[in-house]
Formats: sequence, structure tokens, C-alpha cells
Amino acid sequence: MGIKDRLLLYLKSNNISKNSFYKEVNVSNGYLDKQSAVNSDVLARVIKKYNELNYKWLLLGEGEMIETPNQADPFTPTCAESCQLKDYIIQLQKEKIRSLEK
Repeated sequence: MGIKDRLLLYLKSNNISKNSFYKEVNVSNGYLDKQSAVNSDVLARVIKKYNELNYKWLLLGEGEMIETPNQADPFTPTCAESCQLKDYIIQLQKEKIRSLEK
């Protein structure tokens, strides 16, 4: 299951339509239906807009979909989590560059 699949699951679980998502995150209609990777700018807007969404679950499929109130602030990741997130975003950017070079 990829990021877009988990995003769709989150939207469905919270009764958020795709059209609402597109407007709230400022992406083009059909964005979730395309076979492209989610870029880092869109990820940042998703995490900012849906702050209860567990970014670790969204990116890696680890943990629960929703942060529980007694958990640490999701925007204060551990050093290891920060490095893992940074590495993942770099990987996405490299893939985008390779696809653009083709």
C-alpha cells in the first residue's frame, strides 16, 4: 500500500471527498488517481492541513492512522524519524528528477 492508497483510506474514514481534498490541499482534480508519486510539497500541505493524521503511518505505513491525544506532538519527531523522513523525501525527489530526465 502506497502513500496515495493510505491517503484515500484516511479520506474515506473521515468522510472527506476527493474534491474537498483537492481544494483543501491545493492540488489538481484527479491528483489521487494519477500513477505519480506524491511530492514533498503536497506531503507538507497534507500534514499541515490534517494535523491529526499520523505522518509516519502516511509515509511508511507504521503505527496508527490517527495520532492519539496523549502521544507526543507529531511535529516533534525523534532524530531517527526525522532522518527517515528526510531520506524518504530525498528518494521521492530523486525519482521525480529521473522521470523528468527521461
